[in-house]
Amino acid sequence: MLSSIMADKNTEDNDIKSAPKLIQVIFQNCRGQVDQWVEPYLRITIECLQRTQKSSFRGLLIEVIADALYYNTSFTIGILQKFGVASEVFDLWFHMLQEVKKNGSKANFRREYEKKVCCLGLISLLALAENQLPAEALGRVFYAALELLVAFKDQVAESNKEDDLEDDMDGFQSDEDEDEDEMRDDVDEDDDGDEVDSRKLQKFAAQARGLQPEDEDDNDSDDDYSDDDEMQSPIDAVDPFLFFVETMKGLQASNPARFQNLMQTMDFSHQAMANGIAQYAEQRKGEIEKDRIEKAVS
Repeated sequence: MLSSIMADKNTEDNDIKSAPKLIQVIFQNCRGQVDQWVEPYLRITIECLQRTQKSSFRGLLIEVIADALYYNTSFTIGILQKFGVASEVFDLWFHMLQEVKKNGSKANFRREYEKKVCCLGLISLLALAENQLPAEALGRVFYAALELLVAFKDQVAESNKEDDLEDDMDGFQSDEDEDEDEMRDDVDEDDDGDEVDSRKLQKFAAQARGLQPEDEDDNDSDDDYSDDDEMQSPIDAVDPFLFFVETMKGLQASNPARFQNLMQTMDFSHQAMANGIAQYAEQRKGEIEKDRIEKAVS
C-alpha cells in the first residue's frame, strides 16, 4: 500500500505525506523487527526524493532516511550504497542543513522534532567503521551533527523561555482576576456606591483583560506547526546530547587513531562547539537523573 501511494507520479506531494510519516513511525517503534522492510521502504523513499521539487517534502523524505540510519546504521548505509545514491543523499542532506532563507533563518528542519530526528541519524553514522564511512566523510558528518546539536540546543532553550514567559503571564492574569474580584466585592459591600464607581470598575476590568497575552496560534504560521509536535515516539526518551557523547566515547574506545585524527582536524570554532555540547550533555545527565528520582518517589 505504501509503495503504491508513494510511487504514484500523478499524486501531489501533499497528498502522500502520510505515507513517509508512517514509515517513520514503523522505524521508530519497531527497531530490529522490520529488517525485511528497510530496503523496499528506502527504495520508494529515494524514488520520491529524486523526483520531488518541494523542499518541505524533501525534508520529510530525508527524515525517513535519518530514521532508517538510527534503526540500523550499517544496514541502511549498505542499502544506500547498493542503490548507488549514498553520496547524492548526503550531499542533498548537508545542503539542506546549510540552506537559509532571505531573512537569514534556516530554510529546512526548523522544528525541534525534525532537528532531533536528523541528529539521531547523523550521530548514528559516527559509529561506523572506516570501510563504510571514510575519514573525510566522517568529518563532514561530525561537523553537521555538531552544528545541528547546537541549533537544537538553542531552539529548546528558546522554547523553554517562551514557556516560562507564558507561565509568568498566566500568573499575572490570575492576580489581575483576583484584584477584579476583590474590587467587585468592595462595591457589593458598599451600599452607598454609585453608578460612576461601577462604570470605573468595568473600565478597570476591561483594561485588565486587555493585558492578557494573545493566543500563540494567532501568530504562528502553519509552516511552524506539525502533528509531529504532538506525536509520541520512543525517540522522546533519547537525549541526542548524551547519545552524541556516548557515541564519541565508543569511537574513542574502539578506534583511538580514527578518533584522534578527527579531533586534530577540528578548527577552533568546532572545538568550542564540541566542548559546549559535552558540558551540556553532563548537565542533561543530571537533569534526567533528577527527573527519574522525582518520578520514582511521587
